[in-house]
This record gives sequence, structure tokens and C-alpha cells, in this order.
Amino acid sequence: MEKSRFDIISDLFKLSNVISGSLKLAESLADKSSGSDETDCKDICRNIRYNLKPLSFLLAGIREYVTEHEDKELARKFVELHDDTKRLHGICSKYADLNKAAFRTGVAYLSMEVISQYFFPEKEQEQVSPEGSDISPKPMTRTEATDCIDTIRAAIRKCAKDSDGNRGKEMYAMLAKVDKAKIQAVKEYIVNANDKDLAQLFTEYFAEAVHLSMLPQNDDVKAQSAGIKMFHIAMTMGYVKRNVLHENESKSATSQTIPSCTEEASSGFTATDTMQGGTFSTTAQVPVLRLYRFLTTYTVQSGPDKGKPLLDGNAVSDRDFLRAVMRADYSTIYGSCVKGKMRCVAILLSKAYFKDWKGYRASAARSMGLTPESLAKYNVEKTFIAKLKELLPMIKL
Repeated sequence: MEKSRFDIISDLFKLSNVISGSLKLAESLADKSSGSDETDCKDICRNIRYNLKPLSFLLAGIREYVTEHEDKELARKFVELHDDTKRLHGICSKYADLNKAAFRTGVAYLSMEVISQYFFPEKEQEQVSPEGSDISPKPMTRTEATDCIDTIRAAIRKCAKDSDGNRGKEMYAMLAKVDKAKIQAVKEYIVNANDKDLAQLFTEYFAEAVHLSMLPQNDDVKAQSAGIKMFHIAMTMGYVKRNVLHENESKSATSQTIPSCTEEASSGFTATDTMQGGTFSTTAQVPVLRLYRFLTTYTVQSGPDKGKPLLDGNAVSDRDFLRAVMRADYSTIYGSCVKGKMRCVAILLSKAYFKDWKGYRASAARSMGLTPESLAKYNVEKTFIAKLKELLPMIKL
């Protein structure tokens, strides 16, 4: 039976107690001098192993729920356990009697890192300079994205059929050239191009990917690494299913905004143009996710908003931003941004990337409570415009 959100909150509380209790025991073990009674050390190791018995069970349920429901609040609670879990893993790794404990805690903290990368990419950008240096993965062409997806699909098909204990190692070998940057680049290509054909291809084996990511890896380091990578792939598939194929969205919600995406025959954007909340036809691929990362990390250089990020990444998710840009409906994000800069972004995007740029501007203005004329009135810094031009080569001033 599927767990409820309340069940997962309870599991997170149990997991927190398991980690904190085991860490206290592990620290007491580390603090003991080399001349300590060997019996005491063995007792502590036994207690740590006993404490960590429910770890795998709790971890599987939390990972699956957070991934399936894209619950950012619970994901944050889960990620908050990362530092303690990694410290616990480090101590356990030093003792032969705690090999299994080290393996289990290793899976746990790596899972937390993947969840963090997926839900909170802004954490990876904390070292970015105020000028907003772009450290995003190299953009892929459609051919490169297709080749990467074919490699992932082949690995999933092969490993899903196998039932022996070597499939973890097999998965590791087949996915050796598919690193985190490539998974991210595939996601960015599909989302920015709104390529539904490629999205369908990429997500076809979603259920199998989730299953493979949850399999026990029998303390094998390579199999463990492959499992974490497959978990990252499964989460990326889930994102594409929700944000490009729009699966799991209620018909009543979509009927009030845009036509059902399942009715679209082409892989381009639906040309609903001037309808408020509709998706606008594009003239080129819009790098929405890279723009989101830039806006959430670039800080204002002068004026009353000096030091503030242009967009509050804690209040606005990349999914919210994607919808705002492609539908020219900024109403949900306008209260969480530096307004003058966002007006500038909307104006420059409209002429560079959208066929009906006048309709786009009118729709964007309405969503901000403005007229098209007042939307075009903004003051921006030269450094901001220069950075924006690097990111969006199609814009013209």
C-alpha cells in the first residue's frame, strides 16, 4: 500500500533519530583511546549496527515518495540530514566491524546529495560570483541528447531483464560515460526545446528506472554508484514527465489554461498566442533553465535592491519559472523578484524568442498588472545586460 505524506513525515522523524543516535555512538567510539577495552568497542559497534537496521527501509520509502510527488518541503527535511549522515559514514568506514553500516550510510548520504542537486540546484551555485558566472553544463544538440538517451535506455532494458547479482556491475559499466552533467544536459535540451517526442523516448522506462535505483546492491561499491546514478536518471525522468509531458496534472486545471498536451501532434509549442496563460510559439530554443539559474544567483549591484538575487529561488521553483516564461504569465513569480529586472527579461525574451512578440508582451504586462507601454519602462545596469546577452545570444538591444 502506498504511503501517505503523514507516513513519510513519521519516517523522516524516525530516520533523524536513527542517524543522530548512531552518530552519538560512533563519536563515542571515535573518542576512545587505542588502549580502550576491546569489548566496549565491540559493544558499541553492535549497537550501531542494530540502530541502523531500519535505515534501508526508511530510505527507500522516503526516496520513492519525494521523487514521485516532487515534495520540496519533505525533500528539504531529508537533505538537512546530509552532514550528520556523511560524518557517520566517515566514522563507520574506519572500522572493519562496521562495513555494512558504512555501506548503508554511504547510500543514504549519496541519496541526499542527489535529492539536493535535483530540488535545490541553487545550493550548487553558492560559490558563483556576484556577477553571475555561468557554470551550467555544455548545451547538447538533439543528436547528442538522443545518443545519451539511447545509452540510458539500453542499460535499463538489459538490467531490468537480468535477475542475477551482477546487474549492478553491468549497469555501472553501461552507464560509465553518462555522468551527472550529461543527465542535466539532456534534461535542459528536452525542457528548453519542449521536445515531446524525445521526452516520450526518454521517459518510456521510468518505472523500470525507479525499480533499478531501489535495488539492494550487496555492498558492492560499483553497484552502489550505478544505483545512485539510476536514481538521478529516474528523478530527471519524473521531472520531464511532469513539466514537458504534463502527466499527473488534473484535466480541470489544464482545461482552464491550455489545451491538453496529449492532444498535441507536433513537438513544438502550442500556438495559443494571445490567450492569457497559454503557451506561445517560439522562433528558437529558449534556455529557460539556464536563465533560471542565472537569475537566482545574480545579485543586484546598486540601488535599493543592492545585494538581492534577481529571483528568489526559495520562493520560485524552476518549474514555476518555466511556466511563467512559456505562458507569459508572471503573476505567480512577480512578487518574488526584482521587478525592474524581470520586466527587462520579459521584454528582451519576447522579441528574440517568440513569434507573436506583441501578444507575448501584452500577456506578460497583464500578468504583472501593467500596460504594455509601462512594461517597457525599466532601468538596468550595463553589467546585467552584458551577462544577459551572453546567456541569451538571440536578444537584440
